[in-house]
Amino acid sequence: MSGQESASYVVSPSLDGDQAVIFVPGLGGRTKFVDRWNEPGREPVIRRAGWSEPMSVPSVDVRGAALASLIADSGATEVVLVGHSMGALVCLEAARHLERQLRGIVVMCQYPPHRTPVSPLADLPDRALAEEIEAPPHILDTVALPEYARLWRSEYRLLNRYLESDPRPVLNAPIVAVGARDDASSWDTECLDDWSRYTTEWLSVHLIDGGHQIVEELPAETLREWVRKVRG
Repeated sequence: MSGQESASYVVSPSLDGDQAVIFVPGLGGRTKFVDRWNEPGREPVIRRAGWSEPMSVPSVDVRGAALASLIADSGATEVVLVGHSMGALVCLEAARHLERQLRGIVVMCQYPPHRTPVSPLADLPDRALAEEIEAPPHILDTVALPEYARLWRSEYRLLNRYLESDPRPVLNAPIVAVGARDDASSWDTECLDDWSRYTTEWLSVHLIDGGHQIVEELPAETLREWVRKVRG
């Protein structure tokens, strides 16, 4: 079995059969900031979903199915999925496989699939690509930059393939869609409103100040307010 076939999500803290809020990152998989959301006394705990083999690049729908399988096997109940950027699309795909376990999803800095243009970033040179996606300085200056760039290009190509595919899932759960005013991927509320096509329940759209990485500065209570909203 190849590394790509055996790779899956690792959720931390692990799922324990109780209520669960799971954060799925986008390209690059940065999740360290989630620790700030989980200061002592804050409930519910926000769990991180990290891909077990970061240098493998399975498709968006394969990742979604893998996350859904992990959740189903855990017996977790009343699950809320929170996704940033491409992670929002993974949440959408995971949600299509979940039934009564799913309470809703929160998607941040990501237009719905049919309103997301195919990305030209896979054609950029290594450093320009790293700067465009706001890669950390230590990656910009490492000799491993070409390998990181190879990974990013592969992910953008898979993302483009997903955006051109059909049909899309329609969920029986609410969606909170969050855009950032300085983010080309989410500033237009008309585009965000089209997340309504992906649910038979309600959609709530929010626009906040900041750019594409605003998720890393998001106050814990703001995120928990959106989680409470989808939980009802």
